[in-house]
Amino acid sequence: MGNIMRKTSCSYWLGAGLAAAALLLVATAWAEDPPAGGNPPSQSSPSDASSNSREQRLTGRITAIDTAAQTVTVKGTLMSKVIKVGSDAQIAVEGNTSAALSDLKVGDRVEISYRAEGDTLTARSITRTSSGSKESSGSPSGSY
Repeated sequence: MGNIMRKTSCSYWLGAGLAAAALLLVATAWAEDPPAGGNPPSQSSPSDASSNSREQRLTGRITAIDTAAQTVTVKGTLMSKVIKVGSDAQIAVEGNTSAALSDLKVGDRVEISYRAEGDTLTARSITRTSSGSKESSGSPSGSY
């Protein structure tokens, strides 16, 4: 009887371990960027003849702006992405829908709609949701 119990217990732990490993793999794959042109299953995309250029969204803070290369680096929840800002990208800052890349600053919180075109992420629209400068409402930093 003890031998049967050991085999059952061992099978239980083996099954639980395999289930945990499968969940970890799924969670890791879900958290990583989809391959070029792919979207996570929960994200909808506009119908497009080319599955390689589905529109995706990213919300985060600008950590770098390269005006020469026309790119912005945005730190999202999990990782940073470098996004090319083409001349056709719509940039909106404080209600001004015809803003330029030069109107954005490092630290600004933005929402970007972009497409993956090969290895390049190209912005369709960038909307600044809050300024990078922190408006203080009173006491200096460190005083409570």
